[in-house]
Amino acid sequence: MNVLLCATCGTRLTEPVRRLDEMPEYPGWDGLPGPDGRRHGPPSVSRGTYVVDPLPFGAPFEPIGPDEEYDGVVPGGYWKSDERGFLVSAGPRGTYVLHPDDVMDLTPHPDTYRLIGCCGPDGSAGVNHVCACGAEVAIVAADCTSGYETRLVPDAVRVEVAA
Repeated sequence: MNVLLCATCGTRLTEPVRRLDEMPEYPGWDGLPGPDGRRHGPPSVSRGTYVVDPLPFGAPFEPIGPDEEYDGVVPGGYWKSDERGFLVSAGPRGTYVLHPDDVMDLTPHPDTYRLIGCCGPDGSAGVNHVCACGAEVAIVAADCTSGYETRLVPDAVRVEVAA
């Protein structure tokens, strides 16, 4: 079991969690309110576990190359479109994906734009939660259009064996 700590101040950000070898398949959902009454997708990982996602996640978004095929599917990540065409995530790679209930002591980012979403933050605007020390550490996705997860940014945290 491991805990993840803020790399800036050493604050413990997670309960003890066990690392999974690979990202579980996203379970999908029906859009109805969950047992807590909130509308968010099912958790990407189970309580007590985490996984390192090698794919990019969140902002910034870059146009897909003119010679690249694009089938509308971005494994594990977001896509958008604008006047430049289809955009795919060029956000951080190697994020630590956790169940939101396994994460503690985070505060919403003071830049409220980063908290955009319908029923909660969707995670598409980049790091949207900070540690008590103010360090930007997490991307929380808890919207009706996203997975239900907290992604700790690899450069902002460190992993230690749980005591």
